Amino acid sequence: MKKHIYHDSKMSYLVIEPGTDIGASLSMNMMKNNQIQCLLDMECRYIDNSLALYYSIQGMQSLKEYIGEYSISYNTAKQLYMDIVQAVLNGEEFFLNEDSYLMDLEYIFWDKKNKNVKFCCVPELQGDFQENIKKLTENIIEYINHDDKSAAEFIYGIYGLITDGGFIIQDVKAYIKGFKPGAISHTLQNKQDNIVEKKDGGNCVYGCNDSKTSSAVHQDSVPENRAGQDKKNKYILCIDKDSIPFRTDEKSGEVCLEDIGLMTGENQLEASIGRNRDCNLILPACYISRHHAVFYIEDGKLYIEDSNSSNGTFINGERIPANVKILCNAADVISFAGILCRLSCQKQ
Repeated sequence: MKKHIYHDSKMSYLVIEPGTDIGASLSMNMMKNNQIQCLLDMECRYIDNSLALYYSIQGMQSLKEYIGEYSISYNTAKQLYMDIVQAVLNGEEFFLNEDSYLMDLEYIFWDKKNKNVKFCCVPELQGDFQENIKKLTENIIEYINHDDKSAAEFIYGIYGLITDGGFIIQDVKAYIKGFKPGAISHTLQNKQDNIVEKKDGGNCVYGCNDSKTSSAVHQDSVPENRAGQDKKNKYILCIDKDSIPFRTDEKSGEVCLEDIGLMTGENQLEASIGRNRDCNLILPACYISRHHAVFYIEDGKLYIEDSNSSNGTFINGERIPANVKILCNAADVISFAGILCRLSCQKQ
């Protein structure tokens, strides 16, 4: 596929030569005969018997050029993903496949007049929308204005959502609709104040609310003995409130694994961590995987296993391999994609 910019006396075009004659396809006919919101207007021309697609870009600037001049603010990032959602939903009405959209900074254009984004759809293109939007988001992260706290919160939340696997465009739409600047933060750079512990069907839920109450997380002194030397040890996760990515109101940040876990055999217990409702400890942040990790207590020893999470489980700053049980020690700092927990052992 070849592309270039063409200017005539009145108009500017992005010209794409698909390399195959798709002029008679259903999607081509839909695009030729309709103006579809959030998609670049297109006409097809034959030059030396080869098909060329002319996309009108008059008064527009590619995102690649735009971000070369400006950092991406929260409003721009939000508009981009709103328009992605709208483009896909509009395209579905005209039988256009989302895999035919070019999710690349060079092929996405900022409409200066209307202050929105328009996309290039190449009929019959066999792309990979989910992989392409992931790469696009990684590029956007590089250019996001990290001094704009809302922009950082928004884009990292989007990235967590789309890297968790199996998302649909309605998930992105729901995220945008529900996002409130200041309600979450990117845990590696921005800090929040409070956490809440609730009991829900045997699960420990750390949930969001609108409370502005500030509180300190209580952390007991951590014994020096290795986890599991005494089978009577009780394992406590002391969650660092400053790493919590959502606003809540409880003072305590302690979770007892024996209290939330499920017995699987004699002297054996499992406690799952993730954002899915069936986890024993629920962390409702987009970059926490649905099933992120599992703690195991076996004969008094504590292990943790990462469940092939998107953004990783870390012990003392080192990412652990997926699907491998790792022995934990007292005073270890365990991080779930930036949510920090200090392990302590208390004698029962």
